[in-house]
Amino acid sequence: MAYLECKIDSPIQVRQENDICWIGLNNPERKNALSKQMLMTLHRTLKDASQDGSNRVIILYGEGGFFSSGADLEWMRSAKNQTIQENEEDARLFFKVFETLYHFPIPVITWVQKFAFGGATGLIACSDISIAEKDTKFAFPEVKLGLTPATIAPFILKKTGLAAAQSLMLTGELFTAKKAKKIGLITHALKVTESKPKVLDIANQLMKNGPESLADTKHLLHRIVEKGEISDEMGHYCGRMIASSRASKEGQEGVNAFFEKRTPDWVKDN
Repeated sequence: MAYLECKIDSPIQVRQENDICWIGLNNPERKNALSKQMLMTLHRTLKDASQDGSNRVIILYGEGGFFSSGADLEWMRSAKNQTIQENEEDARLFFKVFETLYHFPIPVITWVQKFAFGGATGLIACSDISIAEKDTKFAFPEVKLGLTPATIAPFILKKTGLAAAQSLMLTGELFTAKKAKKIGLITHALKVTESKPKVLDIANQLMKNGPESLADTKHLLHRIVEKGEISDEMGHYCGRMIASSRASKEGQEGVNAFFEKRTPDWVKDN
């Protein structure tokens, strides 16, 4: 597993423990700012991790006891020396990472500490479950810098809805973990001492579920959100999904395990 080679100076740290793949943003000196190198490495790491059958859950976090200050402003400033094409390619890198994370076939938990600004909130919005410490601060500060939060906007809107996104993106104001939970950006806001245990508890819960059914359920939920309306087409699609899972090897194993009062074969004894 080449992507698990951890180098101290790598912008992304990766380790695997009990089928959990921990992916850490690793530039604490720059508050884990999302640089071009970090995003390229993160994108490659996610692609590799998605193809590794031993990974059951991804946990995304920040090294140094905090999540991320958002886009690297030194990198943003270099845009003045780039061609339009180069500038657009760099901007697309953010979207590529968000899109990969959003469509990731394995459950993704994001563990958020201290702060998450700008582009970092895009990573959170693309995760399945997000756990933040209660004192964490959030913001979409782009407009204060004369920038447009374009690459995070589609994913933030899906998570929070229009009203919250308008208010917070147009003002750029700081907001709390409590508010982030209220608008749906995160799923849990906990005390510092409770956050990591909760991350591990949820990861262990996820690993008791069928890996194929988890991937299919993620795909199903995204499809329903994107299609929107309840229609015959949606009914046929949902019918095909459940019919397929009923007849699948995993589905039959799960049902048989229930009747035989045993754990399914995808649950490992730790």
